[in-house]
Amino acid sequence: MAINRNTKLAIGAILTLTALAIVGGLLFRGEYATTQGAARTFTINDNFTSVRKVLVRTDSAKQIVTMGGGSEFISQKWQAGGADPGGTLRDLIEDPNWRIELNGTLKVLTKDSYIGEHEIALEQHVVITPDSLVSEVHLKEPTARLKKYDMTTSFNRDPQSGNTVVNLALTQEILTNAPWFAHGIADRRVLASVETTLANQEEAIRKVIAENIGDVPIFPLR
Repeated sequence: MAINRNTKLAIGAILTLTALAIVGGLLFRGEYATTQGAARTFTINDNFTSVRKVLVRTDSAKQIVTMGGGSEFISQKWQAGGADPGGTLRDLIEDPNWRIELNGTLKVLTKDSYIGEHEIALEQHVVITPDSLVSEVHLKEPTARLKKYDMTTSFNRDPQSGNTVVNLALTQEILTNAPWFAHGIADRRVLASVETTLANQEEAIRKVIAENIGDVPIFPLR
């Protein structure tokens, strides 16, 4: 069936507008903020008490943030909150329900391809009990590209086996240079970056525990 002249003009106009929109999107790239999050759970087949001692003794709380490979540790400053660090040993001996709570600031150098190299400050809150160690990290001040960074890492005693269950969760909001038609691509790339970070963290955590689990002190027992 032949296409009349008006139909051809309409099709041509649509194709022209589409081409102009694509070219315009490439020439005038808009900024697009994408927020992506992921979670990961795995089990370490070592008793939680020993794992907790490794994490505390090696000060792994500061390393966890950089274990994903997207940042480099600069410094860490702790402030006691809710506990007397000097009384930790006494608490471990005398109180079966002891709790240590610490707040601090962690500074790292980002090396993400989207974010670039920036020194950022992260608020860190760590709670340690006989059966858990939980670290929460939040971005203090946004950068030009990184607008949000929330990470939670928890180590918990499995009530059945006594081994260690690890839960990782990371959410990032990143401002990207992407035309309107590439928003979905930006979403997928940032999500893939978050998932890769968590996978790298699992690998690094397993390595830290495996390398140190044979060297934990017997005392205190809890």
